Amino acid sequence: MFASPVSRPVLLTKENTQMPLSNLTVSRSQASWIASAILVFAGLVFVSIPNLMRSRNAADQASRVARLRNAAAFATTESPLQWTIQNGAMDLVVSRPSEVLERIRQLADAATGFTVTSESRGADENQSASVTIRVPQLKFKEVHEAIRKMGIRVDGEHFEAQDLTKQYVDQAARLRNLRAQEAQYLGILKQAKNVKDTLEVSDKLNSVRGEIERQQAEFEALSKQVEAVALTISLRAEEEAQVFGLHWRPLYQLKFAAKQGLDGLGDYAASMASFLFYLPAVLLWLATILIGAAVGWRILRWAGKALFVPRAKPA
Repeated sequence: MFASPVSRPVLLTKENTQMPLSNLTVSRSQASWIASAILVFAGLVFVSIPNLMRSRNAADQASRVARLRNAAAFATTESPLQWTIQNGAMDLVVSRPSEVLERIRQLADAATGFTVTSESRGADENQSASVTIRVPQLKFKEVHEAIRKMGIRVDGEHFEAQDLTKQYVDQAARLRNLRAQEAQYLGILKQAKNVKDTLEVSDKLNSVRGEIERQQAEFEALSKQVEAVALTISLRAEEEAQVFGLHWRPLYQLKFAAKQGLDGLGDYAASMASFLFYLPAVLLWLATILIGAAVGWRILRWAGKALFVPRAKPA
């Protein structure tokens, strides 16, 4: 058998503990490269962080804008931002009210609108008229300007708007609930197993559908009112003369005074006719009261004599 070699201890001396100079130089070079790389990486990170933050903020903002647009689109389809009914009134002085009335009707038809009511009164210089039209909101400004140009002057204008947003939202919510009930009843109807259940569910389903039709009709009428603007135009003839630079209408004033006088005479005649018709009834009531008073007076006198006047004793 062979003997195992005996390991000898190695003495550490100054010569064998020192590394070669070439190895030490390479290590320092590598350390400088590593330090440079770290500095460059840190600089890149330092520069890119603000850009990354800005990109992230831009992405968040774009996402918020997209969500807002989607919400706005949903709100537009489900419920508009604001629903209003617009109404207006004009007092227009024209030369010939009947002709202007016909022109306004034609203007409303040309603007895809329609005439609601129209009325003409009087004749010649004392003629007047009134008309109510409905035109789309997009064409209202154009129609309004055209009507203003038809008259000699505009004595007055009044416009107002009524907010119906809450009414619209409530109407839409009721329709959604009714349609949900309709879907539920349809599901129950499919699962009905006997004639009794089928008839009960069918009755409820018909009731809900009738309510849906009624609510839908109201909703469509509301939509038509919102889509169009109602404008009432009062037309009157202009008969005036320039006197000392002042607007004076002698014929109109005379006719107005005559009309007031005739109205007064008419009121007087109506009052007298009423008095004459009621006079017999008044006379009958007076006669009844007088006769009753006379009879009552005689009864009181007779009762007084019978009770308080002493009778004469016989001799």
